[in-house]
Amino acid sequence: MWSRAVPSRLVPAAFSASRRSFASSRPRLNVSNKPSSFAEGLARYKLFVGPFSKVFLGAIFTYQVLYWSWLKLEMDESKLEKNQEVAELEKKARELTSSKN
Repeated sequence: MWSRAVPSRLVPAAFSASRRSFASSRPRLNVSNKPSSFAEGLARYKLFVGPFSKVFLGAIFTYQVLYWSWLKLEMDESKLEKNQEVAELEKKARELTSSKN
C-alpha cells in the first residue's frame, strides 16, 4: 500500500519488513542450540526436587502431628487439674454447709 504511493527508500523499515503476527507469545530472539549455564545448573537440581519435597512435607506433617498431640495432652492435663480443684472446692463447700446445720 505504502510502497506504491511513496518510494521504498522513504518508507520506514518497520512498515515494509513484514506483517505483525497475532500470536500470544513473542518469538525468541536469542535462540541457540547450546543451553545456558543457568539451565545446566538447574538441570542438576531437578533430580532432587521430588525427594526434597517429600522429605520436607513429611517433616511438616510429623511436626504438626506431634504439636497437636502435645497440645491435646496439655489440655487434658489442665482439664484434669481444674476438675480436681473443683472437686476439692465442692467437698469444702459441702463440709462448710453440713457443719452449719
